[in-house]
Formats: sequence, structure tokens, C-alpha cells
Amino acid sequence: MMKKMIVLVALVAGMSMATGVLAEGSKIQGSTITNKANIKNSSNIAVGGLLGSAEANQGTVKIKGSAVKGSTISNKADVKNSSNIAVGGLLGGAKANQGSVVVE
Repeated sequence: MMKKMIVLVALVAGMSMATGVLAEGSKIQGSTITNKANIKNSSNIAVGGLLGSAEANQGTVKIKGSAVKGSTISNKADVKNSSNIAVGGLLGGAKANQGSVVVE
């Protein structure tokens, strides 16, 4: 049930222009993860503090520290006339992901 819920949430969040879905430390097996982001005329900006990092995710599904086996990951993002900017702090990094599937 947990695996199917992650997929469902990923589909719903992928269609919005929110930060995205983070599945961290999960065991995902025999599932389908699909990002169907449809982003038009939109901007997403993240600015980190002096020491902090920044991450701007728009229509992104992010899977971090998870075990993915026997699954299908599909990205059907459609991005038009859009900007996505991430500016890191003095010592921090920056990541800008737009309509993407990120596996770390």
C-alpha cells in the first residue's frame, strides 16, 4: 500500500507547480513512478542564506536514499516559457530542477 501511495502522490504533485515529492529512505518495488508535470509561463526561485544552500524544484519528483527495484520511472514533463533559479549561499550550493525526476 505504501508503494502505491508514493506513486499516487508523485503523480498529483508532479502535475502541480509545487516543490515536488520527496521519497526518502523508502523501499519501492514493482511500482511505476511517473512525472507528468505541465508547467507554462511560470517561475520558481530559491535563494539560500549566507551559509545555506538553495534548491528550486518545479514539477519535480525526487527519490533520495531509497531502494528502487523492478520499477519503471517515467518523465513526461512539458515545460514552456518558464524560469527556474536557485542561488546558493556563500558556502552552500544550489540546485535547480524543473520537470525532472531526481534519484539520489
